[in-house]
This record gives sequence, C-alpha cells and structure tokens, in this order.
Amino acid sequence: MLANRRFLSFCYSLVTLCAMSSSPLRASVAYIVNCCNHPSTVSVVDTVSEQQTAQWTVGTVASDTAFSPDATIAYISDTVSESVSVVQVGTGNILATIPVGYQITWMTISSDGQTLYAESYDYAYESHIVAIDTVTNTVSRVAGFSAFLGPMVVTPDGTKLYVNSSFSAQPGLLAIDTLSLTVVATIPLGAANGIAITPDGKFAYVPNLGTGEPYNPSVAVVDIATDTVTTAISLHTNLNPGLTQVSPDGSMVWVSEFPLYSDVKPVVVVISTATNQIVGQVTLLGEAVPGSIVFGPDGKHAWVAAGGAAVDVVDVARLKAISQFTTPGSVGGLAVSPNGKILLVPNSGDSQVAAIGVSHGALRASVPVGAMDWSNSQLFGEYGGAAASPDGSLVYVTNEASSNISIIDTASKTLVKSVNTGGSPVGVAVSPDGLKAYVANSTSNSVTVIDTGTFATTEIPMPKYSYPSSIAITPDGTHVYVAGNNPQPDFRTAACFVFVIDTSSNQVVASIRVPYPMALTASPDGTKVYVVANLTYLYTISTATNTVINKLFVTDAGPEQPVTGGIAVTPDGRHVFLDDGLDNKVFEVDVTQNKVVATIRAGSTPGILAVTPDGSEVWVGDYYATSALVIDIATGTVTKTIPLGSQSYGIAFAAQ
Repeated sequence: MLANRRFLSFCYSLVTLCAMSSSPLRASVAYIVNCCNHPSTVSVVDTVSEQQTAQWTVGTVASDTAFSPDATIAYISDTVSESVSVVQVGTGNILATIPVGYQITWMTISSDGQTLYAESYDYAYESHIVAIDTVTNTVSRVAGFSAFLGPMVVTPDGTKLYVNSSFSAQPGLLAIDTLSLTVVATIPLGAANGIAITPDGKFAYVPNLGTGEPYNPSVAVVDIATDTVTTAISLHTNLNPGLTQVSPDGSMVWVSEFPLYSDVKPVVVVISTATNQIVGQVTLLGEAVPGSIVFGPDGKHAWVAAGGAAVDVVDVARLKAISQFTTPGSVGGLAVSPNGKILLVPNSGDSQVAAIGVSHGALRASVPVGAMDWSNSQLFGEYGGAAASPDGSLVYVTNEASSNISIIDTASKTLVKSVNTGGSPVGVAVSPDGLKAYVANSTSNSVTVIDTGTFATTEIPMPKYSYPSSIAITPDGTHVYVAGNNPQPDFRTAACFVFVIDTSSNQVVASIRVPYPMALTASPDGTKVYVVANLTYLYTISTATNTVINKLFVTDAGPEQPVTGGIAVTPDGRHVFLDDGLDNKVFEVDVTQNKVVATIRAGSTPGILAVTPDGSEVWVGDYYATSALVIDIATGTVTKTIPLGSQSYGIAFAAQ
C-alpha cells in the first residue's frame, strides 16, 4: 500500500430493510459487483424505436466502432484486449478477433471498406497507426510515432489520413499517406481532440486548444489540397473543444464542448461551413457533457453521447435534444449504419454483477453493468456498491467510472435500466418503501435521489467539501446518513463529516464531525448509526441528537491514510462487523458490551461487508483478490470462498 494514498469507502446494509418487514427477505442469491477485465458489450439500437435490439459481447473496454460500407460488418476496438472484434451485424457473431499488439482506441475505415485504420498507444510512449485488410482480417501495415495521437479520419478518396499529434517533436495535424503510412505534411496546430472532413473531401475541421497564452481554443479549417489552415473559428475560452462531426450534406460542423469551470454549461457548437461562423448550439438533456457525435444519413437526426452512459437524440433542424436512452457503461465512439437504421453504442465498462446462490456458492448468472476505473494510477479506490429493493425484485449497482447506476431485475438476471447520477457514484441505499434510491457521488460532492418508478433524479449538494462514498438510510426512511471523507492525505487533520439528509425535504440538516469516515450503517432499531473511521475506531452516532455518543478503539492501523472500509450489523443489532481495508482482518464488535470480541482473518484485503438477512453469515468482498469470502457468525470462521475471477466491491442479497 502506497503511503499518502487514500481509498474512500462505500457500504450499504440491508439489515435495515429486513427490520422493517414482518417477513424478512430470504437470502437465496447474493449479487456481488466485481471487476475487472470482463468482456465489454456493444448495444445495438434501433434508431426509430430507440430501443436496444441486441447486445454484443466483445473484448475488454470497447472503445470505438465502425461499419463496413454495406453495413453487414461492424468493427469494435477493444482497448485492454488490444484487438479489433469483427462482428456480423445481422447475427452478432464474432467473425474474427484481430490482434493489434498495442492498446487500441480510435478507428476509421476507407470509403471502399477495404482498409480499416486503427490507432494504438503502447507502454513505451509510442503511438501506432495500424492498417488492417478487411478481406483477410489481418494487419497489413504498421507505422510508429513518438507522439500521442488523437482521433483520426481518412479522406473520401482514401489517399490520406489526418490525425493530430501532441507531445512530440512535430506537434500539429499530421497528413499521412495511406499506402506508406508516412507523414507527407505537418500542419501547425494546438492539441486537438477531434477531427472531421467534409463529404466532398475539400476541408478538414479540427477543434484544438490553440497555442501559447492565454488559452485560445478554436476550430482550424484545413484546406486538404494544400494542407494549410485557411481560417480559425474562435471558441468559448471557458470550454474545452472535443469530438466533432460534419453533417451528411456538408453544411454544418458540430463540436462537443465541455466546461473548464462551473460557471459555464457544456454545449454542442454548430458552425456553418458556408460562412465558417458559429450559427447555433445544442444543449443536451440535463445539460450533460457531450461526447461522440454521429448524424443519420438523411441529416434529420444526430446522436450524441451524453455525460457517460447515455445517448441523446437531437432534432437537427431545431437544434434540440428530443429524447435520451441509456446504456450499461461509458459510451465510446458511436457509429450509425449507412442506411441509418442501426446505431452502435460501445460500452467501455468492464464490470459485472455475479449472481451467486447463497446456500451452495454456485454462479447462477453474470450481468454486464457499467465501468469501474481499475487503473492503479487513480488516486481513489472507490468502485461500486450494491443494494436490493425491499422486495428483492431489483438490485441497484453503482458504476464509478460510468457515473451511473445499473438496475438489475433479479427474476431474469438482466439489466433493465441505467440512470445517470452525479460524478463517480460509490454507495447506494434504497428507501424501506422502495420508492427512492439514494446514491453517494464522490467527485461531485453530492447525493443523487432516484425516483424508482419514473427514474427522475434530484441532486442534493453536500454543504462542505468532501468525497461522499458510504451511505445508509434509517429503517423508518426519514433520514439518510452520508460519509463525507476528505480527499487530501493530511494525516488525520482534515475536516471530515457525516452528513444527515431529511428525506422529506431533501435537505442536509446536520453535519457531524467524524475523522475520516470510511463506512457506515444504521442499527436495525434506527437509534444509532455506526461508522468505521479514523484508523481504526468504531464511532456511534445517536440519530435522536445527531451527535457522536461513543468511540471505540479497534486497531492501530499505522500512519497511512484510511483506505476503503466495510461495516455491517446483525439483525438483532448486537454485533457489528467492520474492517479498515488495510490488512486481512475483519473485526467483530459486541456493541452491548462495547468491545471487540473477535478478530477474523479473511482473504487479503477485505472491504465491503454484508450480513445475510437471517444473521447467520457475513459475506466479504476482497479488493485485491479474485474471490469473495463467507464467514460463519456462530464460529467466526471462513467457511466458503467464492471465485469471481476479479475484485469484488459491492454485495446485496435477494430472494431470487
């Protein structure tokens, strides 16, 4: 464990739900959120009905998509799998998996469909352009560049590729001969995140960050014949230009822009190619951040990736977003079929929910959900949480990297809905009546309230700077408690809080000082909230006064910052199980005696904890192992190891 690295927490206890019911939920199936390196999916969406008609399973972290000219074949770049999946559109069958040998991202296909160009970036800080023969599905040519390459596009006549080069000896827009994959011209430009070419092949539009100070983003208009910039269209200085697309008739250029500061809103800027002037803009539903853009071939509608795991349908004539549909994971590069009937939505998520039989530990189903950022380079280690509806018919799963929540039907073991939340959601709790779900959003310092009937959302900002992660609701449903940790590693001196939300008003009514709250849960009788905090203590909060009434020392975990912890309470309210995520121990506290009564060795790094509704077992997620564990409460021993193949982060129980 690296010093000064903080991993935040999430936790949700189903015990409170059981206490509200005269017939406790029967725990037949455990739903365990786990990642990483699962196959990703591609949603196949009917553009008329806006309904998903199929879901393809491809490689890990699907990134970009492209159609063959006759729309019979689709190509999917699989970033972590370092390959291209070749899919038969009609059946979804994988016809070939083309190894690229490098971490692959962007793609573009020649107008005759004979060559697919893929872009990759290896661990030696070198980018590559790979030409793939689509007849043989083999790599025909490879060229390396000591640079970071952005999105690329091929000219309609197939003779040149254009791609932006950043952090290199030759920064700017590279014009590359497609036969030799050699640079034939370098057009000086600032770093660019997008590029598009007019249908007649005369001009390329390149949104870029500009050069020098002050910040001066613009869209460069490049004459393809001369490889020179003919004009620069200035953009808003408080917005970052991103991906771009030209309308099928060549009359408009759309540019996704996302805000640098909170005082401006993300938009899609619309530019007239006749005048090279900004003539309008599109605001996505919910003011979502726009990403990839594609137009239908008739130019009447456009589809824009919206804020992570959603896609907005835009009426082009009115420049208005008219509807939205959601997908399981973060949306990559969209593609629409040449006939305009099919939209491909790659879901870059690589996490799943394993449905495990409680009695025998056997896998019943694996449900692909959203993305979890499993990179070791991230500062925070929050990933996902899980909670079941009171009747056990639905399981709610947070997807940290997708900024959304997945809703799983437990009868069919399928994903029924994805709902956008605030930034980096971690913990989730469901109200005792099942009408609301509450989601703690770590990077947006907020809680999202989801109406489980309509999926409408309301966001509640926390009054003090924090990283909300763990969340719990009292058995009567009147208050939600949120652990607001602090992201700065300052060795126990930061101001951290447990926030209290009144569910009748959706207002924060109390902020309770608790040092580094890692995980929390409510007692079955609703009189107390228990908090794992401060390396490592068990704090007890009175829900009547919202004050700390007890602090129990559990273990000295050393000088490192707190990592993600777990907590759960037995249905009778007498015992609390907790861990601090720093070692291989789970602690049992008898809260009637106010003392630690057992220390149980469990896995390598136990994290999330959940007690079965009958109070007989504690299920343990393990952050750095590929399995979950089951502890028999009566004996205090590990009785089962559940193989998952990847790390586990959230556990919820349901009857089916």
